[in-house]
Amino acid sequence: MKKVMIAAVLLSLSLPVTGQAAEFLTPGAVGMGGAGVARNTDAYATYWNPAGLAFYQKTFSTRLNAGVGVSINSSLADNVDKMGKMNVNDLKNLSFSNTSIDFTKNLSASAQAVEFVGIINDLDHNKGTLVATPEALLAFQYRNFGLGLVVTSELGAFPISDTLSVRPGDPVSTTPSAFATGIGATGTVAPGTLFTSAQRTQIVAAFVASGATSTDASNITNKLEVQLQASGANKSGQTAQQLADAMVHLADSFAGGGSIENNTSTVELRGLALAEIPVAYGHKFDLGAFGKLGLGASVKVMQGTVFSSSQQIVKLSNSSDVFKKIRDQKTDSISYGVDLGALYRYEDLPFMGPISVGFVAKNLNSPEFDAYQIVGTITPKVKVEPQMRAGLAFAPFSWLNLAADVDVSKNKTILPGVESQNIGGGVELDFSWIVLRGGAFKNIAVTSSKPVLTGGLSLGPQWLRLDINAAVATENARYDNKTYPREAKVELGLSTAF
Repeated sequence: MKKVMIAAVLLSLSLPVTGQAAEFLTPGAVGMGGAGVARNTDAYATYWNPAGLAFYQKTFSTRLNAGVGVSINSSLADNVDKMGKMNVNDLKNLSFSNTSIDFTKNLSASAQAVEFVGIINDLDHNKGTLVATPEALLAFQYRNFGLGLVVTSELGAFPISDTLSVRPGDPVSTTPSAFATGIGATGTVAPGTLFTSAQRTQIVAAFVASGATSTDASNITNKLEVQLQASGANKSGQTAQQLADAMVHLADSFAGGGSIENNTSTVELRGLALAEIPVAYGHKFDLGAFGKLGLGASVKVMQGTVFSSSQQIVKLSNSSDVFKKIRDQKTDSISYGVDLGALYRYEDLPFMGPISVGFVAKNLNSPEFDAYQIVGTITPKVKVEPQMRAGLAFAPFSWLNLAADVDVSKNKTILPGVESQNIGGGVELDFSWIVLRGGAFKNIAVTSSKPVLTGGLSLGPQWLRLDINAAVATENARYDNKTYPREAKVELGLSTAF
């Protein structure tokens, strides 16, 4: 993960623009479970909810922060790492029919082919993703006016699997009979102990259905089974069931599938980067005994960069290579966006202190950006769709703040078919020069997602304050052959107000 986080940060610093609109990130909000719509009245309000500017507490404030987030689905990163343990070049130029057959080489390579198919098959079923979100913000507030530079991004990787072209041997054609001869699966071959009886029966049936005799089908199955369980084999560490499923796919490939040399499985890289310059204003209306209502708007000039590239899985040595070529194919364009917000505050609630309810709608005009143009194709523009979020905040004591946010809209991400709709909140303990935060959030658009825990602190007086906040998932994933939290974010900030 360290490599991807460093690469993502360097990417955000080296490009003319970076960004995405599917995340609400600033240090204080990250520490409180992503809650910020109803609690920001300083320079951060320009980004979170322009209506917050109507309730400014300091004449002037400025905020500076930067951070990066990483989200891992084990299926992609772990399988790419498994692929890196194999020598896929051994799968090429195998000969099963000439007069000088190297049975040992063919058998070893064919067992690796089974592992390769198992990895591709697992990617096809479980998909898997790898996402990095570097971002930065510089914002100023003077009374109820705001100005900022918001730099956010979403860089995603996802697989497209080819489970048809997985047949070992000659790129044109290889029969099951020639395959059996080429790996030395002739005569009587004793079975191994890797597969269960049911698994072995299923594999044999698949080879028979692809044109093999029952004898050849049994011998091929047994020969590869023994090889896969030999010392030093199964370099990818797959389970018996994964390997059995792979054997079935490999058998099917003899009945019309392509050669493994022509396998087209890829990792697709997509990225949306936005640099926004928002100008915001908030105005407060006094409703007397009914509290106060703030309304705000922000108009943003937006420069977008859309990334698009593709890498063959067999050419990736490990999962840290995934983002290395994402800058190769990109397109820049300019658009504008409009944000509207409202913030209602009631300050005389008994035993509760001031309570605030906020709502913000970002990018109401659905700004569009040019996508990378592939020669010979028509590429639609990339649209940043409106996002809506509501929030609640109250302070029962001067030292205690509670807040919660929920995405009203389901927000599309850079990954096809994956949406984000977060709900979260937290608590903040303010001891003047030291502020402590804790909270959690969850993506309710993905039923299988687990809560992400958050926390942070601020140090220093308001005229010069350092913020450190982070979020970490409660479940793990593998990346670059190591185990990490499935999702993690780190935010660092520096602010002043007077």
